[in-house]
Amino acid sequence: MIMKQLTLYALIGGSNVIIDFTILNILWKITGIYKGCINILFKAISFIAYSINGYHWNKKYTFKGEGSYLKFTSVMGIAAMLNAIILSIMSNKNILGISQVLWANISALTASISTGIGSFFINKFYIFKK
Repeated sequence: MIMKQLTLYALIGGSNVIIDFTILNILWKITGIYKGCINILFKAISFIAYSINGYHWNKKYTFKGEGSYLKFTSVMGIAAMLNAIILSIMSNKNILGISQVLWANISALTASISTGIGSFFINKFYIFKK
């Protein structure tokens, strides 16, 4: 059961990453700013979109429960803040010396994976517990 839920959560998380990266890349392209604290604002904007998506699909398919949207967004909001901090720090330290656009995306992916694992367990055992 937990492996099925983890797989569904990862698939839904993948769709959230696509939403997140699409919004981030649009904002980066519009502003021309790829690093620094501005990423906290950009992550807040993308969070609104992907949290609605994630709540809907996780409630319906992954956990099949009546979890509170307020609790879900609170947990996801904390995860998004940690994610934004990781992204902001990593985006300033381009240790591979690659293009800033590519490094910003690698930083965003690393941050998403880091916070996504913990979020699964909080959602399973706290938000959507049966």
